[in-house]
Amino acid sequence: MNLLLIKVNKSNIEELCDKIKKEIESFNKEGIILEEKVTILGNIADLSYSVKIESIKNYPISDFINIFKYCMANALSEYIQYHEEPNIIRKIIDLEYYYFEQKEKEEIQKIALEIISEENKTSMIINQDETRKNKIINELVSYLKEDNEINIEGFITFRLQNYTIELEDTIEKAIEDYLMDREYNEFIKLLKYFVDIQESKINTIHIVIEQDHNYKMYDGDNNLINNDYLKDIAKEMTDHQYLSYEDILISTLITMAPQKIFIHRINNAHQPEIIKTIGRVFTTKVKVCNGCDWCNINSNVNNNEN
Repeated sequence: MNLLLIKVNKSNIEELCDKIKKEIESFNKEGIILEEKVTILGNIADLSYSVKIESIKNYPISDFINIFKYCMANALSEYIQYHEEPNIIRKIIDLEYYYFEQKEKEEIQKIALEIISEENKTSMIINQDETRKNKIINELVSYLKEDNEINIEGFITFRLQNYTIELEDTIEKAIEDYLMDREYNEFIKLLKYFVDIQESKINTIHIVIEQDHNYKMYDGDNNLINNDYLKDIAKEMTDHQYLSYEDILISTLITMAPQKIFIHRINNAHQPEIIKTIGRVFTTKVKVCNGCDWCNINSNVNNNEN
């Protein structure tokens, strides 16, 4: 008895067969005899499945067919996600965002797949029914109830349009992330240039992040840096409301151009990205700790002062 015929690109036949094998191996354990046949026609592989009816003993044939098709829907959904999805994303990027260079397209695709991976993890925790996989499975189950033949490429094109639209939205997010990251990298290059041309005004700076997320800076002798120069910077910066406290810190460090920077109590950082930025700008001059002797000594001093 014929059960299902699947048409797929021949280059992907092994991956699809592997996923199907995992889904239907339980039938073999029950003694149900399933036959798989692969026929190659040009670039298309026909993958057909049939069953010997007399081997089905534990439930009605109609129930077996429904269970079999659900297993196939599960296998096909995984195949679409893990083997077709990257190709779909690449095609969308090539078609709609052709003006990016090839390396940029590859980076955008990588970011898009990372976004999808995180979204899948989140949706599985919040609501199983809303996972991308389950949406594909539901569409496959609905289709296979009415048809015993499926062309994977055609199914994606005509039955997974909402799924494709979701991928397009994800690509847009990926492009936004990519452009922001590119802008950030250009910003870092500019800051590094400023650091390179600056004459160092101090050898060592210790940055201590307080519990209220504010930053205090000390020199190499553990003296609080609180001179008129810093006051002028702070006053000038506060005139620009769009600049954050972190902006003031970065500007101060660049102007003073220290040879060594030690950052303490990073767990108190309101914006952890600032640690990454300082590290990228000052590179090997930066060392990070969270609980050294220097931290403990100054913590006691601050407590006594309060």
